[in-house]
Amino acid sequence: MGKHSPNHFRQYIEIHETIIDQFKVKDFIGDETLEFITMGFSYNLIGEIACRGNIVINVDKLIDVISGSGVNALLQTRWYAYNVFVRNRFNLFRYDNQDDYFLSLGQEHKDEHHKHLFDWETGEELPDSPIWVGEDSWPTLGEVIKETEQWYWSNRDQLEYPDSYPNLDLR
Repeated sequence: MGKHSPNHFRQYIEIHETIIDQFKVKDFIGDETLEFITMGFSYNLIGEIACRGNIVINVDKLIDVISGSGVNALLQTRWYAYNVFVRNRFNLFRYDNQDDYFLSLGQEHKDEHHKHLFDWETGEELPDSPIWVGEDSWPTLGEVIKETEQWYWSNRDQLEYPDSYPNLDLR
């Protein structure tokens, strides 16, 4: 089974909570407002993650129920957007599959999974962006948090508040 194969809701929640807790123990994540909202035969995982350096990971993910119900429901992600930015500054990067830019190119790209890259000090999207990542390589939320942590350590000295956690949007 691949990392994006269907999974039961109970297991999905356990994996999600374990990953968030691992980054909290390391003091990279300070808080989060992620919640699963029931939407008929889907769940919307939505909210923010407060990371060191005043960095925010905004999560918006639609997860379909393939079969079953409750904690035994079998789930599959339909679309997602993981947007990473420095609070009161600009985006660092964003992974998503919410537009068909690569499909419209008619090249070897068979799906819409891609990554946008930004200059975090100006907000400008970088010249080679977006980059196609593909259905087999788009990251899990845990991988996005890890990439964000790596960016933090590489850029920590340039951040205005390197040890601070951002305030999160209230719901």
